[in-house]
Order: sequence, then C-alpha cells, then structure tokens
Amino acid sequence: MNNTDILFPMKRTDIMKSRLLLISILLLVFSSVSNAQRIISELETNSDLSMDPRPEAETENTEDDKDTEKDKKIVPHDIRAWNIDEKYGNISETDVDTLHHMFMNTDLPEGITGHYNSLGNVGSPRMSRIFMERPITSDFMFTDPYDMFFVETDQFRFYNTKSPFMNITYNWNGSKNTGSDHVKATYTNNVGKKFNFGGIFDYIYGRGYYASQSTSFMNASAWASYINDKYNFHFYYQHNFMKNAENGGIEDEGYITNPEAMSKNYTSNDIPTMLSSTWNRQEHDIAFFNHQYSFGFYREETIDSTTQQVFVPVSKIFHTIKFQNMKRNYRAYSERENYHSYTYLPGDTTQDRTKNLAVRSHIGLSLCEGFNKWAIFGVNAYIGYEYKRFTLPDSTQYGGYHTNTTDIIGKKNYNEYNVLVGGQIIRSQGNTVNYSLDGEMSIAGNDIGQFEIDGQAEVNIPVLGDTAQLALNAYIKNLNPSFYFGNYHSKHAWWDLELEKELRQKIEGTISIPHTKTKITVGVENIKNFTYFQNTGIMLNSETDNPIITNNISPMQCGENIQVVSANLRQNFKLGILNWENDITYQTCTHKDVLPLPTLSLYTNLYLRFSIAKVLKTEFGADLKYFTEYYAPDYSPVMGMFMNQNSLKQTKIGNYPLISVYANFDLKRTRFYVMYHHANQSDGRYFWAPGYPMNPASVRFGLSWNFYD
Repeated sequence: MNNTDILFPMKRTDIMKSRLLLISILLLVFSSVSNAQRIISELETNSDLSMDPRPEAETENTEDDKDTEKDKKIVPHDIRAWNIDEKYGNISETDVDTLHHMFMNTDLPEGITGHYNSLGNVGSPRMSRIFMERPITSDFMFTDPYDMFFVETDQFRFYNTKSPFMNITYNWNGSKNTGSDHVKATYTNNVGKKFNFGGIFDYIYGRGYYASQSTSFMNASAWASYINDKYNFHFYYQHNFMKNAENGGIEDEGYITNPEAMSKNYTSNDIPTMLSSTWNRQEHDIAFFNHQYSFGFYREETIDSTTQQVFVPVSKIFHTIKFQNMKRNYRAYSERENYHSYTYLPGDTTQDRTKNLAVRSHIGLSLCEGFNKWAIFGVNAYIGYEYKRFTLPDSTQYGGYHTNTTDIIGKKNYNEYNVLVGGQIIRSQGNTVNYSLDGEMSIAGNDIGQFEIDGQAEVNIPVLGDTAQLALNAYIKNLNPSFYFGNYHSKHAWWDLELEKELRQKIEGTISIPHTKTKITVGVENIKNFTYFQNTGIMLNSETDNPIITNNISPMQCGENIQVVSANLRQNFKLGILNWENDITYQTCTHKDVLPLPTLSLYTNLYLRFSIAKVLKTEFGADLKYFTEYYAPDYSPVMGMFMNQNSLKQTKIGNYPLISVYANFDLKRTRFYVMYHHANQSDGRYFWAPGYPMNPASVRFGLSWNFYD
C-alpha cells in the first residue's frame, strides 16, 4: 500500500468516477453558458427593461414614495450596507436594518411572519415549518436552532458612511418576573472614503413565562473593511455567549388545554415542568478575512455631467480564511427519574461537552464581468483546504474532566480535512437577464466525492403592460451528513455510525408582479438518504393506564426517495389607507412519518397606514398566524435539537390562530411600537411543540433610534 492509499482510503475506481463527474459537470456548464450568451445578447438588444437593484425589502410597500426627501431621511442617504459572499468575496447590497414596516415582529421567536415553531421564550431554539426555508444542517449543528441570534458570514453587514452612524434598538415584553429585554447597538464610521470600521453589541435576557425557561445571549462583534480600485479587504470577528435553561416541556398539557380539571389554578410560571437546574451553554469565536487584488485599466466616463477616470477591473486574485472555535456544554444538576432511556457515563450530574475547531482557507482567480462588450459574464475559480477537529467525551480515553470528585471522563478527538475545488459563472450587470452557477467538489480527504452545484437566474418579462420578475433557483447536493449525525457521545446519548451521503435535488421558481403586489413561488425537492433525529425512547409501566415514555434522541436515515412540493402566495392589497398583506404556504410530502409538515401555513396582516402632521408615520393593525394540525417535531434538551416524535406516543399541534394587535410608528430618526401579543389567548392547544406552549398574552414594546451627523 502506498502513501496515497493510506491518506485516501478509497477505491481508485471511485476516484476516477469522481474526476470524470467533475470534468463532465464543467464541460456541461461551459457548453450551456456558451449557447445561452447568444440568446441573452438578443434579449438585451431588443429590450429596454432594467432590473431593480434595490433589495426586496426596499421594493415593497412603496406607498411612502410620495414623501419628501426630508421625511424619507430615516438614515443618512450616504450610508450603504452590504453582505459579502464567503467563497468569492462578491458584494451584494442590503438594507441598513432600519425599515419601519413590520418592526413590531422582528423580535418574536416565531419570526416576522410566524413561520417558526419555537419553545416560546425569546431567543429559544426554533425550526421553520416551511421546509424550503430550512438550511442544510451545518457542521456545528447546535447553532442551527438559534438563527434568530446567530449571524452567519453571508448575513454579516458591512457599512460605508460619510459620517458616524449609530443605531440603538431596545425590545421589551412582560414583567420583571416573566418578561424579556433585548438591546442591540450598532456603530460604524469611516476613516476617509475607503476604510470603514464598526462594532455590534447584542444582548438578550429572557426570563420566560414558564419555569426553567430563561435565555441569556450576548454577541460582541467588530469589523473593518477597505475598498480601493485595486485592493480591498473585509474582516470581522464575533464572540457569542449563549445560555438557555431547559425545562423539558410542561408535565401535563392539560394545564393549558383543560386547566379547570387540574387540582388548582396555576399561573404560567407555576406549572410543573419535566426538568429543572438544566442548561445548554454555547461559546463561539469566529474570525473571517477576505481580500482581493484586481488587475485592470482606467478609462474616461461621464458621471453627472463630469468626466472622470474610472477603474475597470479585468481580473483579480482573491484569498479567504475563516476560523471557528465552537463549544457546547449541556449541564444538568438534577436528573428526573425515568426521563432518559439510557445512561452511558458515570456521575451524579451531567456535563456533556463538545468542541469544534474549524479552519478553511482558499485562493482563487477571477475573470471579471463587463470590462468589454464581450465579457458579459464573470468566471471565478478556487482551490481550498479545510481542517476540522471535533472533541467528544469518551469513557476509554485519558485526560478528561471531572463530573464530581471521583469520576473522570476522558475525551476523544476526531480530525477531518478536505481539499476543495470550486468555481462560479456569474452575470450581475445585465439589463434583462442575470444568473449565477456555482459548484464545489471535495477531491481529497474525508469527504472525497462530495459535491454541490447551485444555480440562480433572474429575468424581467413584459406582461400586459407591466413587468414581471421571474427568479429561478436550483441545486444538486451530494453531501455527507453533519459530523454529529454520525458521531456523538454524552451521558444519555451515544452513537458512532457510518451514514450514506445525502443527495438533494431542488428546483424552485418565483414570479413577482409589482403592479398587482403579487408574488408566487413553487418548488419541488427530492431527497435520498434524508438524515434526521427521532425520539426512540422506550415505554415503562406499559400495563398501567398512564405508561411512561422515556426520552431518547437517535439519528435516522431514510433510504427511500422523499419528495416535497411547496407553493407560496404573497398577495397584498391597498385601498386608501387600508392595507392587507397575506402570506400563504401549501406543502405536501411523500413520507410524512419521516418529514412531518403542516399542509397549510398562513400569515395575514390588516392595518391602517397614515401620517400624523406629515411627520409621524403610523400603522394601526392586527395580524394572524395560523397552521394546520400536524405531528410537529419534538425537542431534545440533551442535544438542543428538534426531533420527530416518539412513535409510541404522538400528539398533534396547530389549528390555533395567534392574533396580535399593534401600533407601529416612525418619526424621522426614531421607530417605536406597542403590541398586545397573543391577544386571543383562551383555553386551547396553543403549542409550538409538544409540551411547549406559546407565551400567554403580553404587552410588547420596541424602540429604535438612529444617531448621525
């Protein structure tokens, strides 16, 4: 056996197949693009349509367009915000996060349009009921349920401003015993025209309306960017501390559904829960750096009747490095009898620790779009390397930690690496058609043969005197499941498995008609070897009338093909000051026992919009969130992850409207709202997950203030 066989224990036939697949994909891509250029050129020549460069959030709700510039100056007009693509360093414009409309819903655990099931408290774990909105499970999957708070690289905002800018946002609800506080401060400033720096402090403290439900999250981030004609860089660092108490759900759902049958009346925080003195805690350190150097030339262009020398990039070299140090600790200082199915580690208390150290670096070359009339698309290519180390408890390894004064638990490291190649074909400056095709493949290492191909396209289409925007996106992904699906060690959950690659194929199309305020999205996804978690607890005292079902989380893989079909309609209406917004999603799945989804999910918002004294923009309204009954995912405190319900005992949730009334205001630099959340609370099945009720009716308040010269 040679050295290559030791490093890459894979059959040479498989390696050759992987290489042939990659070559075939590249040939197909270039052939398709070459044929498409002629068609696109003809469309461009014969059309005077143009794509709206503004983000979607800014193109909707244009009824304020008649306001004066003075009234519209919510933020200084000379501030810009953008996101950066993690692979290529491509910049995409975004809003400055100061939009007035829907401000009252931005701090809700169920999300702005109520698409999420959560555990109720602000910042608590959540999962979207809309399958097409769920991202692929990340390497450190424990952050996925906290997407309300955790910021991914492609969501991180960079800024450029001519004057210092600061925003402070504060959200509050409930009382001193049950409520929550959420404060976020953002500051950014430029040194000259090209260098910008800033920072964010984000803090959540939610006491929780039910016992042992508190959350305490803190994010501190800093960034810097420099953009010149030839050289630019983007850097950010963020530190997260996240701690949430785990109560395992309430003991009996009858406290909510049938309170009069209970022995006494309980307030929400007096209702007995399954767990106490139990916490999930995470700490993250993330650093990202991307820089690029462009080669090109200067040419004269007339801008605002002034002739200027403008740099035209022809090609560039780019380099990216990202570092992550992720830690999780599950602590339980008291154990409920018969709650867990199995115990694998000694000790009176539970301290399950896992760590993930990850470093990814890649370097690439680009041929830029638009440097002459023939360069109607850009081409990017890179080669990269990633290293990942996972640390888990282990009962046989030396050098671990104490669970008490006598028991020592060892630890085991799992080291993985991959050599990656990837590329992109992108068109972003077209008047009628824009598109991108992105691919990546692992050519060596633990994930050899793994690949993913993503494609997007946008087209403007004239329809009955109006212009409709058609957006298409599709992907093919053949990926190994997240490490923790295959390996996990803890006191009450333990497995080491060999899992098959998960093959996912998706196609989705969206048509938007601005004139009628209509947006329709239809998508289909097929999944082979879908990987998920299942509650596989056992039944105790089965001969009694009230048997005990223990709690146990296990990874599962469905070898059959699963197909999900989804359709979404967003339709808004306006009559004078009366506005009515609707978001309706239909879903169906071929294997509902493996992938449970509600058939229908609805959000509707009816409100009056007007101005007081021409300066105070006002919205008075009520919104409703609703989804049909289904076997919603259960939740595992041991892993902090959602899982399918135990087949021995299942309960449906849904078919309950959640109604809130609100007043939303915008006064130049200040936004604020008052909301009565869950105004329709009554006896019934108002649950987000089995055992986890929605928060009772409460008053919420929010304030956002911009400071700038």
